[in-house]
Amino acid sequence: MEICRGSRSYLISLLLFLFHSDAICHPSGKRPYKMQTFRIWDINQKTFYLRNNQLIAGYLQGPNTKLEEKIDVVPIDPHVVFLGIHEGKLSLSCVKSGDETRLQLEAVNITDLNKDKEQDKRFTFICSENGPTTSFESAACPGWFLCTALEADRPVGITNKPEEPTTVTKFYFQQDQ
Repeated sequence: MEICRGSRSYLISLLLFLFHSDAICHPSGKRPYKMQTFRIWDINQKTFYLRNNQLIAGYLQGPNTKLEEKIDVVPIDPHVVFLGIHEGKLSLSCVKSGDETRLQLEAVNITDLNKDKEQDKRFTFICSENGPTTSFESAACPGWFLCTALEADRPVGITNKPEEPTTVTKFYFQQDQ
């Protein structure tokens, strides 16, 4: 009987220590998210680059390959992520205004976002893997997917018609080394 009491006391002390340590490390109650960097290109081999503060998909060759934008990702659940560029300082968001739904870049650091806040939902994307490709659906606008146009050097956008032949919603997504 004495052994059980001692084990229970030890377990309670350990739990209190762990809870206290976690509270000190994360006083806001917000878990820190680790940002990872990925290369992304659509199934037609168009990569992302920035032109006039707009994310564009096109074919970069020679010295222009240095313009390629890497995608910064903060995973918040197994298939749910925040997406950004420029070391996470610009975040991709899906915004609905009236009848229009659009993808935009916002000057918000993805590591400052919180999955539990309703206002941060516009930055949240659900990743779906299908073989070697990945698609990204907006959590704020269900049924809307990250897309590129068939033509090169067009803005990266969002569509609710992922099977439409004029848009591409399947991407190769590879962690940058």
